Amino acid sequence: MELEQNLIRQILLGQKELFEQIVLKYQNLVFTVCLSITGDRHDAENMAQEAFLAAYCALPSFSGSNFKSWLCKIAVNKSIDFKRKQSKTDAAFCALDESMADGGGSVEDTVILNERRGKLEGILTGMPVKYSMVIRAFYYDGLPVKEISRQFGMQEKTVETRLYRARRMIKERWGEDGI
Repeated sequence: MELEQNLIRQILLGQKELFEQIVLKYQNLVFTVCLSITGDRHDAENMAQEAFLAAYCALPSFSGSNFKSWLCKIAVNKSIDFKRKQSKTDAAFCALDESMADGGGSVEDTVILNERRGKLEGILTGMPVKYSMVIRAFYYDGLPVKEISRQFGMQEKTVETRLYRARRMIKERWGEDGI
């Protein structure tokens, strides 16, 4: 932690080339986070690059508490924003296709489904990264607990606990809005 703070201090003082050390240290983690959200290696690579660029630009505003968490949150947000933009376009085409095929009855269902997906994304975005990453890997990517624990370097029991807590948070927050 102290080493990172010194490195960040040096970068902010003008030794910008030192940011490469941060990239090298966290590139696998950031890529894995992005991949767990985007589901596509190419998109994950692009989002990881965008996350590092955003982190570099926002470095002066870093509070100094937990760099790894801060960087992962940036990666998660970049990936979610990308998926949102992508899904809005896809949803518009799907709704149009379905309404043309069904004579219009399924557009309402599509809109409701998209609202629910959007609400879930909002809840996941508002959660601590350690919970949303596990939920995304388990439900979106369909990874078993054992594989999640291997990918994120944590005990299986920790993954199970985070899944339990994340589900509880989702359930609590879902009920606040009603949908």
